[in-house]
Amino acid sequence: MKILKIFTFIIACLIMAACGNSGEAGKVASKINAGERLSQADYTVMIDYCGKYANEAQKIQDRINALPVDSEESEKLNEEMSTLADKFAYTTLFFDKITTCTQEEVGPDNVALINKFAPLMWFSAPEWASIGGDENVEGFIEEMPSSDSTGVISSGDGVEVDR
Repeated sequence: MKILKIFTFIIACLIMAACGNSGEAGKVASKINAGERLSQADYTVMIDYCGKYANEAQKIQDRINALPVDSEESEKLNEEMSTLADKFAYTTLFFDKITTCTQEEVGPDNVALINKFAPLMWFSAPEWASIGGDENVEGFIEEMPSSDSTGVISSGDGVEVDR
């Protein structure tokens, strides 16, 4: 009987922790749906929430990328990704707000937070976000196969293209 009480207590703690994590996010989502003005603290909640999602999704993506193309395990990992998306139910709503916000709206602390998460594949950042790297580099010329029938670029070796 004592074990049952301990087990019930542990389950209750886990449920409260899960609800606590989405509590602030739920309040911000309600404000967005009601069309209320968002504070910088609300943006912090959204950015942290989406950053946690992006970090978890990146871990799964890295495992997917490490697999051979025809791997059977990739289906399992895609299911994990889907489960993760269900766990973070507000990401679409929050990313819609984050990607259209201005630096003035979010404030300098949140600009730094966005820039921290911007390099992650699964984090949708606004156009003004910095993803690191050399600001003078516009892009790279990728090595192309010699069978390029268009003849636009037939070779190159990662040469930087400056602005």
